[in-house]
Formats: sequence, structure tokens, C-alpha cells
Amino acid sequence: MNWLGWQIDYLLLLQNFRDASGHVFDNFFLNVTTFGEVVIPMLFICAIYWCVNKNAGVYILWNYMIGFIVNLFLKCTACIYRPWILDSRIHPIESAMPAATGYSFPSGHTAGAVSVWGSSAVVFWKNKFVRYVGILLVLLIAFSRNYIGVHTPQDVIVSLFVGIFLLWVTKKIIEWGEKGNRDILLVSVVSLISILVLVYVNLKGYPSDCLCGKRLFDPSSVKFDAFGRVGSIIGVMSGWVLEKRFVNFEAGKGSIAGKVLRFGVGVGVLYLLYSFDTALKSLMFVKYFVSGLFITYIYPYIMSKRYF
Repeated sequence: MNWLGWQIDYLLLLQNFRDASGHVFDNFFLNVTTFGEVVIPMLFICAIYWCVNKNAGVYILWNYMIGFIVNLFLKCTACIYRPWILDSRIHPIESAMPAATGYSFPSGHTAGAVSVWGSSAVVFWKNKFVRYVGILLVLLIAFSRNYIGVHTPQDVIVSLFVGIFLLWVTKKIIEWGEKGNRDILLVSVVSLISILVLVYVNLKGYPSDCLCGKRLFDPSSVKFDAFGRVGSIIGVMSGWVLEKRFVNFEAGKGSIAGKVLRFGVGVGVLYLLYSFDTALKSLMFVKYFVSGLFITYIYPYIMSKRYF
């Protein structure tokens, strides 16, 4: 049995199970997979960073951002098609298709799961409930990508290993950057690498395979989204330096009611920033740069002044 063959057989087995069970588990795994998308992880990260533990929030957020750029680079380098393109017998759950954009390998949802829920398990390791829930979420999200038919096993397995490796790398990077005046150097290097990945993604060649006269995959959406990802990373990293040097707010202070208000107002502003729609790559970069800067610097600055 070839390498791809057993993976397709596995996906067909899960597909047959979905059909035989009357799709009773579909909604459960569709809901699980949303924990590996953007909205829930970002809400969680903001809650931790703004209201619970700033250092924990930094570690989780850095994991998420670094995972962003590594996943983007690997996807656009491997250029592996989605399962239903590799084999026409694969029929994913239809409602999962809109979120299954870009190339397939490695799984972006799984990368997000490890970077957010895996890093939460690491940073709150002494809390058994958080530790086990974090690990369980990672495994469930990874499996859900196979169950709903949008990723092969290799997509999620490789993403798991890469994500776990980044948990260790990110910790070492932050520890190094927090000593002396290395923070500016660190952010400069990360920003430069991110920009180089952006240039790479937009200038490299992509497969032009066609089926019935139609190109199997149009990389233009990936190229466009890359501007937002890189904007987010540079905004978050720049804000981290500014907050560290000029604000140094304390996330744990205040009443529960105050923290709820703080979180609600911050998320509201962030929603407005993310809602700004643009078809220009430059504005896409600016939109996410400002959003990242708002999370790590602008809003912490406002909170430190107790403007509300």
C-alpha cells in the first residue's frame, strides 16, 4: 500500500462511518474544529493577555503568531492539494468547505490548536484541569480535520509535531529576547523573516494543474491572506516591545466586573478593526498590523491609564 493510499482509505472509512451513523456526530466535530480557527483562539488569547496573566498571554500569542508564519511557509512550499482533489471519492462535510481554504499540508487548524490550546496546557501545567482540557482539545481538533474530510492524516500528524516543536522554540525565543535590550533585535529578526516569507509566497511559482479546463487551485487568495498574517505578526511583536518598555501593565489587577468590562470593550474595538474590508494588499497589511498593535500595546496602554 502506498503512502497516500492508506490515508485515503482511512478518510473513506471515516466517511462511511459518517454515512452509516446518520451523521449524528457531524455537528459535534464541526463545532470542535472551530476551536482551531481564528475567532475563538483570539478571544481566548485576549482574555488571558488583558485580564488574567500577561506573561502567559505573551507565550500563547507568540506561539500563535509564529505558528502562523511557519504554517504559511510550509503550505506554500509543499503545495499539496486537499483530499477531495487528490481523490474524487472523498466528500467532505459540505458546511466545512468554506473554511478549508488554501493548500492542505500541513493543517492550519491543527497548528492553531497546538499553538493556543497546547501552549495553554504548557503555561498552566500545574493546573490539571487546564492541562488535560488543552491536550484533549488539540487531539480532538486534529482528529476533527480528518473526520470532516478536509485533511489527510499526514496533514495533521506533521502539524502536531511541528507545533509541539514550536512550543519549545517559542519559550526559548521569549526567554532570550527578554534579557537586556535583545527585544528590539528579536522583533527585528522575526519581522524580517516574516517579510521574506511574504515575498517568497507572492513571487514563487505554483502548480498550474487543471481539470476540465479549470485550474485546481488558485494561489491568489493565499498570496492576499499572507499580507494579513505578516501584518498581524509584525503588529503583535512591535506592540510587545512597546508595552514591555513603556507600559508594563498588570493583567491580574481589578475586580471580575472590571475585567469583564475591559474584555468586552477591547473585543468590541477589535471586532471593528477586523470588520474593515479591503481588496488592497497594502491595506490588508495595515489592517492586521494595527489590530496586532492594538492587542499588545494600544489597549494595554489605555488600561494602564484607567480610562474606563
